[in-house]
Amino acid sequence: MSKNQIFKKIPPQELIMQVINSFGLVDLEDKRSFSRNDLAQLDTVNKVNELKGDLIKYYLPCKARSYLNELTEKNVVTILRQCLKCIGYTVNSREKYLKGEKFIIYNLCKCEQRNYISVIGPVEVTKETTFITFD
Repeated sequence: MSKNQIFKKIPPQELIMQVINSFGLVDLEDKRSFSRNDLAQLDTVNKVNELKGDLIKYYLPCKARSYLNELTEKNVVTILRQCLKCIGYTVNSREKYLKGEKFIIYNLCKCEQRNYISVIGPVEVTKETTFITFD
């Protein structure tokens, strides 16, 4: 029995790289960011759709029905995130505002580099700690 809840078999590195390339990224270390608007211009949905036949071989059947049908710019990011999780990477996301319009910026990062530091927990102040105050 597979320990992965999405895949029956982990997709090969070559297929994961094809998914990454369909987002306009060169490799796992590509530090560039992208938005859903960028994905529309890059025709990412159609590129991932072309990989659907290969991806479906690795997804559990019930998950393939959920994630690989009716692809949009939003759910191809989910597919990318699922593939990357298998190899210790993830998709970081953050909101940006430009001229009053909100959009989400995505970029790749290693899972261990995506740290959550709670504002409630203790904070250790070091020489490198910087405080910004607004008057």
